[in-house]
Amino acid sequence: MVLGVMLVLASCIALGGVLVSRRDVEVRRDRDRQAQHALAGTLQAEARKLEVLYEAHLLSTGELLTQIWHDPESARQLAQNIEGIQHVAWLYWKSANPEMQLNLGFPANPPLPEPTLEKEHRGIPRPRVLLEAKLLFRDVGGKSSGWIDEPGKPLMFYVQVLGTTVVMVIDRHEVEAAMTGHFKTWLTEGFQSVAKLGGPDAVQDAQGKTLCAAGSLPDRQPDILGPVISRFGVWQIVSWDERQMNATYHVPTLAGSLALAVLVAGLGIGLSAQQRRTAKLAAQRVSFVNRVSHELRTPMTNILLNLDVIEESMPDSAASRFGLVREEAGRLSRLIENVLTFSRQEEGCLKLNHGPCLPTEVVSSIVRQFEPALLRRGITLKQTHEGEKTEAVLDADALAQITANLLSNVEKYAPGAAAAVHTRQSKNEFTLTVSDEGPGIPVSEAGRIFQAFYRVDDRVQAGVSGTGLGLSIARDLAQRMGGTLKLIPSEKGASFEFRLPLEVLQNHAGPPDSTLTTA
Repeated sequence: MVLGVMLVLASCIALGGVLVSRRDVEVRRDRDRQAQHALAGTLQAEARKLEVLYEAHLLSTGELLTQIWHDPESARQLAQNIEGIQHVAWLYWKSANPEMQLNLGFPANPPLPEPTLEKEHRGIPRPRVLLEAKLLFRDVGGKSSGWIDEPGKPLMFYVQVLGTTVVMVIDRHEVEAAMTGHFKTWLTEGFQSVAKLGGPDAVQDAQGKTLCAAGSLPDRQPDILGPVISRFGVWQIVSWDERQMNATYHVPTLAGSLALAVLVAGLGIGLSAQQRRTAKLAAQRVSFVNRVSHELRTPMTNILLNLDVIEESMPDSAASRFGLVREEAGRLSRLIENVLTFSRQEEGCLKLNHGPCLPTEVVSSIVRQFEPALLRRGITLKQTHEGEKTEAVLDADALAQITANLLSNVEKYAPGAAAAVHTRQSKNEFTLTVSDEGPGIPVSEAGRIFQAFYRVDDRVQAGVSGTGLGLSIARDLAQRMGGTLKLIPSEKGASFEFRLPLEVLQNHAGPPDSTLTTA
């Protein structure tokens, strides 16, 4: 798991370094635009051609209007034949004739300013454009014409014949729209040379509306603009260069991230190898402890058996010392059993051997073994039983080890106090309760006392020896047997309760005694 996590972390670091060090650079490639330049020149010439043609129409129309000034309706029909004329004014050179104004179409809003030579209003005030007589009557005895295209004034074209001048107000946008319509038709043929190149290229009007295009037009600003300029508007040939995104990498950032990724991966491999070595060494140690404990078990059993034989011929004067030797031998035997059980747990090879037995007899035999040691420690032990004494199927050795570890806990931590062992057996359950009136276990430590190697008071001056395995082994054995072992609340001292579901053998019923007291 550690190796997997470290390798994933190393991969994330490497990927992050690649992303951070990446630089996307846009490379622009210039295109050959001879066809676009040629189109711009041709389109400019076409625009100039339209201007000249339009101006010729205005000139001929203006000359006719100077002759029919007295017929407004005929003048209106004549002016409406020319695109863009909004207003016509007849002005005179030093004449008593009043100026005439003619609006074409619907009245504009706001009203169009009227061309005039008069500095003072006549009649109702209205918007006016004051013109200079010198400009409009350059040749009083002949003819003249031209454009009036000045800032702040509408676009106007005048035609002067002798002492009469016709001034026509032109709608620039209307003429531009007409020219745009003509260009759309004209570009059907004229744009072919550009379209063959594949684009992206286009012809647009002043508002950016596309008249014709080749290729897919990008959203960005065009790289080349070819303007086509006219008095009435501006059109443009737009073109884009080819662009390609090239990825480059910042070498120091990339190298640093990859080096860090390799370091993390190497650290993960090293930690994994170290873990495997540590696990192997721990397994070897556990196996060694298991083998040593197993080897110690046989001679210890022989010592205890020989002590039983020797005790029969031992004089009364040496009985107390002999009893002490037996107690210490029993303590050593229990310690070996605990170490052997723990090592088998660590190796995963601990197995229970279930068989028929009397649970109360197993507990009583362990109590008898502990009586001398408990009396020596000043502990008064009371054993009681409630219910049946029925033979059941369970692991007698595991029950004996659980009982021994609980009584050993009393021996260590409750000197000079009273203790009690209570058993209760029903048809389906066996209960063992071991309690004492010693110092007890703090509430804050109650959840950790069943951890291996943990001791409530681990100070040197505490004067209590032990490995810290007893309660851990007792709970594990209880769970493996299908039961529970827990610390239960008590008014004084500590109280442990072991509950075990039973498979009762009905054919092996014992005597129905209800209580047994030992002091």
